[in-house]
Amino acid sequence: MTRISWIPAGIALIAGLVAGIFIGMQTNSRVSPDLVDLSVLPEDLREQHRHDAFLELEAKNYAMAKEMMAQQEAERANRPLKTLPDGIKSVPLGRMYEPEPEVHWPENIGGELAQALDDGKDGWVILSYWASWCAPCVHELPDMGKAAPLYAAKGVTLIAVNTDPMQKDTPESVQKLFAERGVENLVPYIADRAGVDALLNASGQSVMSMNLPTSIIYAPGGVPYATFSGADTKLETAWATDGTLQFLDQLVAQN
Repeated sequence: MTRISWIPAGIALIAGLVAGIFIGMQTNSRVSPDLVDLSVLPEDLREQHRHDAFLELEAKNYAMAKEMMAQQEAERANRPLKTLPDGIKSVPLGRMYEPEPEVHWPENIGGELAQALDDGKDGWVILSYWASWCAPCVHELPDMGKAAPLYAAKGVTLIAVNTDPMQKDTPESVQKLFAERGVENLVPYIADRAGVDALLNASGQSVMSMNLPTSIIYAPGGVPYATFSGADTKLETAWATDGTLQFLDQLVAQN
């Protein structure tokens, strides 16, 4: 399985970029995996890729990202995998990991997101972090939207929240992206700067070491159950597949 990860936002911040580089693999195996798929990025980012200076700077950051991601993959290889429920060998959403000790229920969150978290806390909750410059994140949003009502029927709350640390994503731009990508059934929550810090802290990350997409599964009561970082970008659907729904059925049956 091709694992998805996005470059740490710290690279983009250090370089003064608004966006990162698409690390996801192309679906055509004959094409170099280093090529960039621009089709899922916002229009302004696609336009920037027409300029040589931007591409040169992006190439340098891509090299930095690949080195850092290699280090992170080595660290991740040492992380314990989650023991899945009986009868479940794998989950289409990607590898499930035991949550790190610092992972916890989000605290000091305000607004409608806080209410959504409170409303779901007595049941299972999947909290997913994304940003518009994260191509794998954008790729899976429509699938997440299709999955949300299926999860709700099982007593599982799916919440996708924009955690762009550079605060470039706005309600207007996110609504436009949702419309363009056909994202339904998801509330377009956008964390403010303090909220981004609080959410990253809850996931055991910081602005300088964050990876997107990041998702946390919480058991009833806000107890961290597992974390994962995304499915195979070659898959049209992962969130709404029978395999994922069976996994959730098993989780809900445990409580």
